Amino acid sequence: MRTIGNVVPLLVLFMVFESGSVHASRFKFTNFVCDSLNESVLLVHKCRLKAVRRDRTTLNFNGTLQQTVNNVRVHGQIFKRANGYKPWLYNITIDGCRFMRKPYEPVVILVYNLFKQFSNFNKPCPYDGPVYVMGFHLLGSQIPVPLPSGEYLVLIKWYTDKTLIISTGIYFSFEENWQ
Repeated sequence: MRTIGNVVPLLVLFMVFESGSVHASRFKFTNFVCDSLNESVLLVHKCRLKAVRRDRTTLNFNGTLQQTVNNVRVHGQIFKRANGYKPWLYNITIDGCRFMRKPYEPVVILVYNLFKQFSNFNKPCPYDGPVYVMGFHLLGSQIPVPLPSGEYLVLIKWYTDKTLIISTGIYFSFEENWQ
């Protein structure tokens, strides 16, 4: 009975210190590609990454819609690099106008919440004029779901009236439990 009384405080102490241990991770943008396929609808001015510090790279996109867009469909897919980029986990198509009125897709809500403070995508349709995402950066601790270490590609295709306007590829690396 005496040994159980000694072990319990040790277990409690171990659990307290273990829960406070640091599990750091590292996120880094590695490339950003924009293929504007219909410049009569969207004119791209800037599509690039900018190295701010050794450990921080920001994503910047700036474009101008040449005409009013009332109907947006967004197709997003995640790829993981393993002998080339292979489809991984998510392949989602949403109605962008409906989503901006009332968000309905949990995975897209998570992604949107990460970048909405850096963009002007904050109102429902119609869209016209400038569109941008400026200074978007992430820390590993901001990623809301567990993600295995590796290199990833998030491919997003933007459509209006069933016509592909732009295809964007966001490449990044993620390292979990990085010290």
